[in-house]
Amino acid sequence: MEEQKIKEFAVSCQTPTYVFDTDILKERIFLMRELLRPAKLCFAIKANPFLLSAMDAQIDCYEVCSPGEFHICVQNGLDSRKIVLSGVSKDYEDVRYAMEQGVIRYTAESRRQFELVHQCAEELGKTVEILLRVTSGNQFGMSEADVVDLIRCRDAYPHLEVAGIQYFTGTQKKNIKKIAGEVEYIENFVHRLSSEEGFSARVLEFGPGLGVPYFTKDDGEEDCKLLEEFRKLFQEERPYELIFEMGRFLTASCGYYITKIVDQKRNDAVNVCIVDGGIHHVNYYGQNMAMKTPILSFLPQHPTESEREEKWTVYGSLCTVADVLLKNISLLDARVGDYLVFHNIGAYSVTEGIYLFLSRKMPSIYFYNAKNGVTQLRPELETWTLNTWRNE
Repeated sequence: MEEQKIKEFAVSCQTPTYVFDTDILKERIFLMRELLRPAKLCFAIKANPFLLSAMDAQIDCYEVCSPGEFHICVQNGLDSRKIVLSGVSKDYEDVRYAMEQGVIRYTAESRRQFELVHQCAEELGKTVEILLRVTSGNQFGMSEADVVDLIRCRDAYPHLEVAGIQYFTGTQKKNIKKIAGEVEYIENFVHRLSSEEGFSARVLEFGPGLGVPYFTKDDGEEDCKLLEEFRKLFQEERPYELIFEMGRFLTASCGYYITKIVDQKRNDAVNVCIVDGGIHHVNYYGQNMAMKTPILSFLPQHPTESEREEKWTVYGSLCTVADVLLKNISLLDARVGDYLVFHNIGAYSVTEGIYLFLSRKMPSIYFYNAKNGVTQLRPELETWTLNTWRNE
């Protein structure tokens, strides 16, 4: 989205707000498909469920990790056969409902989940696919021993077809050697399952957790360089289908968050800007109390009367000292009514913020593309009704 377009949109909308450029999103996905083919792409919808309709034609499958996310998929009319029902907490009612809606692939994060999915399939007279998730040392997935044991006894579960393995170790990784080590580990494990257990995986779903540039000190091209290095790890043909599960890496670059300066003052030796947004809307992975400066644009709304930049600390509108967005940022003749635009905010912030704190409004959300211009997805929403009750 060109800066002039952002400026025109900022003055016409009610801030704070998000806008997601679907042209950027589609270009990003196209690039990844071209570089990583024949591997398939799985979108972790927790990164940004608002983008589902914009990417559906380009994405092979969706990772769904909660009942709420599944209801979003149903409401958006997504093909249930493209859903991988995942997550560490699966209830009987949720698994059964997903199966009734046509979901055919699930993950098992534990023995109990494996048995639960089989129970639902048996009751409904269906056979479904399941991926066994291997842990990387946290609460997700199972030990190698548990995975091997389930494979050995899989014939006792006739309503489950063990399709393969799922593996994910974390997010925002920028060291290709670390990622290469994880690829080597999980592929060696898949090979051992074949040679020692006679189990040939049809699918390996791998979440590389590729990092994206968020801050001004980052290399703006590091994500493209990382993707190229990642591609080199998979130049040889595999005997199983590769699925790369991603969220942040797919969507971060398409998002903008616009907030307006609503007050200014000087507190002791600090120039203070107050904006109408805050940390309840802006959440960059790796940012802590504005110790890093994210990539942003400053959009003044007045003729510049001074050529001298001043250092400002930018605070949000929450009544907490933690609500600091930027420290010692240089702005030229900044005034009330000017806009700040945070870039690369297409992943997580739109759903990850502490939205109910202080009962402030949730931001409006828009799509933008060159063909259709700006389209509103959701107006701003009041939250105070969720933080109160009525005494009868």
